[in-house]
Amino acid sequence: MVPVRRPIPILPAQSFAVKHLRGLDCSIPYHVHDAHELILIRSGSGSFYVGNAIRQFQTGDVFLLAPGVPHWFRCDRAAVRDSDEYEFVVLQFYKSFLGEEYFDLPEHGMLKRLFGAEGLALSFEGLTRDSLAELLLSLPQAIGQRRLMLVLWILAALGDNPQCAPLHQAISTDIELGGKTSLDHIQTYVADRLRDRIYLEDVAELLNMSVATFCRYFKQSTGRTFVDFVQEMRIEHACALLRATSLPIREVSEDSGFHSMAHFIRLFKRLKGLTPQAFRKMFA
Repeated sequence: MVPVRRPIPILPAQSFAVKHLRGLDCSIPYHVHDAHELILIRSGSGSFYVGNAIRQFQTGDVFLLAPGVPHWFRCDRAAVRDSDEYEFVVLQFYKSFLGEEYFDLPEHGMLKRLFGAEGLALSFEGLTRDSLAELLLSLPQAIGQRRLMLVLWILAALGDNPQCAPLHQAISTDIELGGKTSLDHIQTYVADRLRDRIYLEDVAELLNMSVATFCRYFKQSTGRTFVDFVQEMRIEHACALLRATSLPIREVSEDSGFHSMAHFIRLFKRLKGLTPQAFRKMFA
């Protein structure tokens, strides 16, 4: 299933969009947009798919999503009573809403790194989460300059060494390995051979490295082993097939390069938190 591209409804008299969503059903379809998005879960729980990961959300969570990160939310209806409501507060803005050079100011070193990262998806923790939640909760009632000042305070909180954790692993394609070739070449090599056995010796030879040297450089540059990288790419390919086709699970496993159905299911559950069958049902 391809994410629906959604426009950001920013009115002419506004610099950013604030949404206050309430209801018995908070389900939001699979979509993507080209603005940054900060989300407060004021009330409710459920699951959401973000980037290449599936996570649970609950009351009090605060998330930041960069442009281009596909995502959707699905409510836990069993946990909702007739008197309960889901409540989200969402802030959406383009990086340029304060001017093209705002994030380049010397005082904004952390913000520049934070908002310059592609594929970013973060969950906030501790005092950072509490501060952001309080500010976001005040946004819907504020108007004019007061609302703008609240957004500036939100940016200040994000730029003050925030306590956060990544929601998914974004695969960068601009890391130089040993000064010889970039990660996107390796990613293409792996993608073209997902159904085949991929040998470290062959990939290391592409870079004119020994296996030991290649493994060390790859781990230092990406934070993961080459074997983990290949497994993640295979699981992402399987996710795409599960979303977009009705192929039997066994065929999805084989097309993704797994020679053991049991190994495929175990690895899928470890990386995604649920079985391939359950993953497919979420997109049904």
